[in-house]
Amino acid sequence: MALFESARDASLIRTINREIINNIIDTEIAYYKLSLDETQANMYDESDRKVYYAPMRINCLASKEDKTYVGDDVYDSSRNGEFNFLRDDLKDKNIIIEEGDIIEWDNEFYEIDTVGSSQYWGGKNPSTDLGFTEGDVSEHGYSVAVKVTAHVTRRNRLNIQEVRSGINKP
Repeated sequence: MALFESARDASLIRTINREIINNIIDTEIAYYKLSLDETQANMYDESDRKVYYAPMRINCLASKEDKTYVGDDVYDSSRNGEFNFLRDDLKDKNIIIEEGDIIEWDNEFYEIDTVGSSQYWGGKNPSTDLGFTEGDVSEHGYSVAVKVTAHVTRRNRLNIQEVRSGINKP
């Protein structure tokens, strides 16, 4: 039996994490969920005109890499970012993060590539721990965060903001 991995200890960690991320660090992103019902797909199950729901504001830990420049003929850049969300905050707001969704942060739009959740308090995942699944008296473990990696995408492919405007002269 573990000494410092009980549900009571996990509750303390949950409270401290929420205080740090929501009140001290306070990095807020806009999260755009892809609307599958309104997005028209072609015969290859691809779409040029994706439709997203209105953005939701979520606090997280965000970091981005330096820009890397690619190409000889066409000068283009790319950048990756990493976003860590508290699982309990996502549960409270009923948000399920999936690949293909969009994150707006620091005047850039990131398309989500991977979603992982392997940060556990005490090293135990309560949903797959044998103590929980087989009815043992163990109450240890806590799934802390959801880690997302994403890449910067072009604004004009998203149809979220008006990129070009003006008057066409006849």
